[in-house]
Amino acid sequence: MERKYVRNCALAWLSSLLIILTSGAAFAQSDWEKKVVDLINANEFSEATSELVSLRNLTPEEQIKKDWYFELMRRIRIEFRYNEEQIREQLTQDGYEPTPEKMRYWEEHRYLEMRAIDGERRYFKHASPNLRRLDPELRAKRVVTEYDKQATDSRLNNCASIIAESDGKGSLSHKRVNHFTCVATLPANTVPEGTIVRYWAPFPRESCARQQDVKLTAVISPVERWELSPADDLQRTLYMEKKAVKDEDVVFKYTFDTTSYAQYFSQEELINNVKPYDENSEVYKTYTAEYLPHMIKTDAMKAWAEQIVGDETNPVKKVSLLFDAIDAHYPWASSNEYGTMTCIPEYVLREGHGDCGMLTLLLVSACRCVGVPAKWQSGWVMRTTGACGMHDWGEVYYEGFGWVPIDMSYGLMQSDDELVRNIYKSGLDQYRLVINDSIGRPFFIPKEYFRSEPVDLQSGEMETAAGNLYFNKWNFVITVETE
Repeated sequence: MERKYVRNCALAWLSSLLIILTSGAAFAQSDWEKKVVDLINANEFSEATSELVSLRNLTPEEQIKKDWYFELMRRIRIEFRYNEEQIREQLTQDGYEPTPEKMRYWEEHRYLEMRAIDGERRYFKHASPNLRRLDPELRAKRVVTEYDKQATDSRLNNCASIIAESDGKGSLSHKRVNHFTCVATLPANTVPEGTIVRYWAPFPRESCARQQDVKLTAVISPVERWELSPADDLQRTLYMEKKAVKDEDVVFKYTFDTTSYAQYFSQEELINNVKPYDENSEVYKTYTAEYLPHMIKTDAMKAWAEQIVGDETNPVKKVSLLFDAIDAHYPWASSNEYGTMTCIPEYVLREGHGDCGMLTLLLVSACRCVGVPAKWQSGWVMRTTGACGMHDWGEVYYEGFGWVPIDMSYGLMQSDDELVRNIYKSGLDQYRLVINDSIGRPFFIPKEYFRSEPVDLQSGEMETAAGNLYFNKWNFVITVETE
């Protein structure tokens, strides 16, 4: 019973552990734990494993820590799955000439992500497609397809339409009535017959003006149990249980509706009318504080952010300066799973790139460092084809206006129209599904084992009584039809 209780606290403990691992923070660690962390950071996994195996007479909490370090190394190996021969073959297939000299050059400049685990070069699973996104020379040679041009034109036209229909003060426009279908599938015989599979499915928030009329319409596949979390959950879930049947996929299928809107605040309106912050308000104190380990105010982060904003005092202009700096210097690229990262903003600064959530966490951390309340928001972005993709963005709080949306990874639009170019500094389109208003929150029905994704929640979490089912064991698809 004591063991199960401690495991039920695994998510809370894992958050604390990741705080400890954050390089900008100093926390007391036992000798064995510090040694293991140092070995993992140095990519000495075999030595770290030997150290963990030798541990005896641990407390229940220490045993959970030991289990996590084994799991962390396992997950890192999944992320860095290719050896040098395999990545060279993949690079060649993708049209590159991966000579040893070029390989070392790309690695040195962090264009080709690699970890020398136990002395062997291991390459990130998305290292090859990321190369053309990160190497400036290769990026400049990228061929823009007709599809790319049409997609760009469509987005620019939509942005212009949003601005034209808005009063610049946050009015809603471009109403969309959405019907979503979500399917999570665990392939047949992945778990023994009769096993109860537990699934925490992502479900939309109800606290955002841009997302209204949220309604669960059906749990389609027969389940043993289902329960929807409260509307005020910051990471909202639809919990389901289902028994595995021999030779049959375990399928969780559900549908829901939302109404989504675009929202736009003009930069001029914000700059000219923003009021001084009430620094004693709960909003200000909560959203300018650290929320470790991924919303940080370390000395290094403060110095970086303060250098960018300089003497600027207007909060809207501060955010604009930070947005421009990140957009100019930190390109989007596919990322490692967040559960393998100890501090995401520091990773972006060190590696020189990040995906949508990582760039958002860098912006949120930087805003908080310069006294501007900011928070994370994430979920899905809808495509006109009916498909959906995972996406993260944020919100910034301006006194006199409230929460204003911002999308760091969409960045500056390639337009001669200044309003269109800057739209995502203070606006969002109508193609969003909001699931999360924070990171790393415990579920209303506790998960017994470590989460696959301890930061975000976009495809859900799955486990059995025997352990967590990691993302490589099952798949999740979400589609949308629009009236």
